[in-house]
Amino acid sequence: MKKIYKKKNCVGLPSLCELEEFSNLLKEAWASEVLTNNGPLLQKLEKEICKSLTIEHYIAVSNGTVALQLAIEALEIKGTILVPAFSWIASAAAAGWQKCKIKYCDIDEKTLNICTNSIEKNIDSTVEAIMPVHVFGNPCNISALNIIAKKYNLKLIYDAAHAFGTTLNGRSILSYGDISCVSTHATKIFNTAEGGGVISTSKIINEKIKSLRFFGFDENKNLVRAGINAKMSEIHAALGLANLKHFVKTINHRRKINDVYRNQLLKNRNISLQEINEGSNCSYFPIILDSESTCIKIIKLLTSHNILPKRYFYPSLNKIGNIFSNEKCPVSDSISERIICLPSHNNVSTEDAVYISDLICKSN
Repeated sequence: MKKIYKKKNCVGLPSLCELEEFSNLLKEAWASEVLTNNGPLLQKLEKEICKSLTIEHYIAVSNGTVALQLAIEALEIKGTILVPAFSWIASAAAAGWQKCKIKYCDIDEKTLNICTNSIEKNIDSTVEAIMPVHVFGNPCNISALNIIAKKYNLKLIYDAAHAFGTTLNGRSILSYGDISCVSTHATKIFNTAEGGGVISTSKIINEKIKSLRFFGFDENKNLVRAGINAKMSEIHAALGLANLKHFVKTINHRRKINDVYRNQLLKNRNISLQEINEGSNCSYFPIILDSESTCIKIIKLLTSHNILPKRYFYPSLNKIGNIFSNEKCPVSDSISERIICLPSHNNVSTEDAVYISDLICKSN
């Protein structure tokens, strides 16, 4: 039986609390007449996130891209940054806006994360940092990256845009590296509508980030450096607080949907699946087809049922020659042409995941 969804079933929809939960918190902001500038709701959100993820520090900012820029600025990186070619443009754009040179690295074809061999091949005297991405919330090879960073005296800035709630060895993935940066954009597994976060275990770095996000003022209101306005408002913090109460339910549902898709699609020999670590938050569900033509065919099929998959990430960043240099990254090039992400959000039921999987398998 052909099933066409009345509403568009997109790859990602916001994980939302009840409207009343949000509005009740907004009343606090209205009563205090504080809407920004490190208000009480923002401070509470940062503390609650630390409790939820079992981390020591979390600095909320206006978005994930700015989080990366603040990290680069705080670590005083001026040279080349190694970035995986398979990522969202924000990874490279943040480095570019900080006037850093970018060299693209290829990825591992199984995990889709940055390839450590490619990193070492790209290291030269100009390289100052590596910006690995936990692709789709799947943890990078932390131990190997630590070894490389120490060997060449490089900074590690983790682009953890997808990785809120991801763990490795029983620890939040955000506790690794010099700095980790998350996105809390509307379509992320935890959202504040727009927003991001900067995480570091260094007291010095944390103080610097807090200053940088507020124009460069320190805690005593002295202007000590050139900063920017990267503050998160009380409105966004209120939504974050309300949504955070439901985060455990949200991440459990994502993992359940991931398991259903995986079990249904593993039997199709023309489809490859991302190899994931058990600590992955399963925030997205990608499938890799045997060719770009098959990829386009599946997209057209699903779209005819009002199911909207996304070519994510496409194109490979090294292919965007009019923006940055285009190093050869054959694995990223190939994967980006054949990958799509399927709907995975709170409104996707297990029955939906089975139905979508059946549509794909029967057509392929």
